[in-house]
Amino acid sequence: MASWTVYCGVVAIAIFLLRRLYLRVAHTASDHRSQLKPRNVSTSKERIDVAKAYQITPLADFDWQAKEPLKFRTFKPKYHLTMGISNLSLSELIEIDRNYLSRIKIRKQIIQDHHDTVIQASPASRTALNELYTWLTGSYLPTRFPSMFTLSPTHLLNLVTSESLPLQPPTDPIQTFELLGNNLDEDFVLLLPSSDGDQYELKGFVTCFPSGFNTKEKFGMTLRDIHTPVPGYKEKLETSMDRFFARLEVGRVVQRSNWAITTHGRLFAASGTHLYEGEEPEPEDIDTFLRCERQLLHRLPKSKALVFSFKTYLYPLSDIKNEGLGEDLAQAIDGLKEGSVPAMHFYKRGVVWGEAVKSYLRAE
Repeated sequence: MASWTVYCGVVAIAIFLLRRLYLRVAHTASDHRSQLKPRNVSTSKERIDVAKAYQITPLADFDWQAKEPLKFRTFKPKYHLTMGISNLSLSELIEIDRNYLSRIKIRKQIIQDHHDTVIQASPASRTALNELYTWLTGSYLPTRFPSMFTLSPTHLLNLVTSESLPLQPPTDPIQTFELLGNNLDEDFVLLLPSSDGDQYELKGFVTCFPSGFNTKEKFGMTLRDIHTPVPGYKEKLETSMDRFFARLEVGRVVQRSNWAITTHGRLFAASGTHLYEGEEPEPEDIDTFLRCERQLLHRLPKSKALVFSFKTYLYPLSDIKNEGLGEDLAQAIDGLKEGSVPAMHFYKRGVVWGEAVKSYLRAE
């Protein structure tokens, strides 16, 4: 009888412990799924005042022809793969400078010559795209840049190009992306939750200035699959990126920038910037630039879609030397092999241009 009592006690304890374990696992899994679904969760100590965030500050006397392009000098002695973000205001979403008109001409030609590569849109992207377009044309652009864009009852007039953009977006999202691509020196990517809510997927874009990848080949892919070729992404960034994208609040805009060396001055570069495992580098003529992107991410208030946008900058290496930063960039090139992801040196084609660029930067 005593043995039976002991046996029953052991069984009861085992059932209790198994139930506790089950509830803990279920809670953890539920918490993980909830992190990936789009929520308006606070990512800072104070919740963002959305109404205040959407109060755009006008640049009343803005002269785009006198505005110098921004300078990004984010290279460091050692390369570490991190998100490296900072906060901006929604007023700073679009950056316009003296290159605006020449860039718009280039963008129009690229859209004409490489249309399917630089513009794609799924039907699922239409609601989010219309929200973005309506806000940009009907509110943001004429408020932020009144010297460049002015409203009529039905259209937004671009005073620089004399083009009119309808305030009502076209039925076809491809045409809506065309209007954005033809009037702003900014590339836009729309990310929507997957059907199971576990990932964000690329559902629409206009990317006239891709750097080393064909955006069309990424169309429909999840965030993690898009970044599969990037060395170290899965190990060092995937989890934190998924969590951050899921929790980004409406009204918050984050910025990061990257840098690369390109051996050409082409803004449209759908290939040729990266090397992948198994590929052999080939010698090439070097006409070299520092290429940087001003990358921004924010969430739309109604559709809750994520908008990733970026503006591309090309700086001749002579600019870097003239600023006295030649040695800094040369050290950063070596630092690609010395940081948290040494394979980044190969991925960024450092084996092709590294020695020649360092010699130039260090020459008297």
